[in-house]
Amino acid sequence: MKNTTLALGLLLAATGTSAAEIGGQGGSHFWTARINSDRTAPGVQAALEYVHGHQQTHLLDASLGYGFSLGALQVAPRIGAFWADVKTTSTSSRGMNGGIRLMAPLPRAGATWLYLDYSLSPDFANHNLHALHQLEAGVYYLPAKWLSLSSGYRYLSVNGDYGHADQSLMDGLFIGAAVRF
Repeated sequence: MKNTTLALGLLLAATGTSAAEIGGQGGSHFWTARINSDRTAPGVQAALEYVHGHQQTHLLDASLGYGFSLGALQVAPRIGAFWADVKTTSTSSRGMNGGIRLMAPLPRAGATWLYLDYSLSPDFANHNLHALHQLEAGVYYLPAKWLSLSSGYRYLSVNGDYGHADQSLMDGLFIGAAVRF
């Protein structure tokens, strides 16, 4: 894990990323740990996230994208790779995914953003699953230069391979915090 964190840190430094966050989220059905670049700034954006779900689900997701502005709206399409250990198959799954994050600042609310983050790994881009869907929506708040807080809703589901059931692996509210540097 130390090598992965170091490699991601070097990648963020090499791309000229202005800030990064290390933090986590927790809900009644899951918890996450993540390191990512500044989600509100235009430019290259990278992230590495580990998710542990209540059904002994494990997901490691790495992504790289590019953020840009459309007026006040921040748009960040991205591609990524994942490894998942889910109950729909007897072996682990891995593959590629694509996604998009939309962030809109709230007027008159300081450094507060509403966001929607969605990613999909279709059947042709993964092994042992028909599809993996992730959705996260919520509020992102920067009360200080060194701290970010988030709250919202997260959903993760898989469409099982032939003979395996579709499953909703995570479905619920969360709160999170991260240290920015």
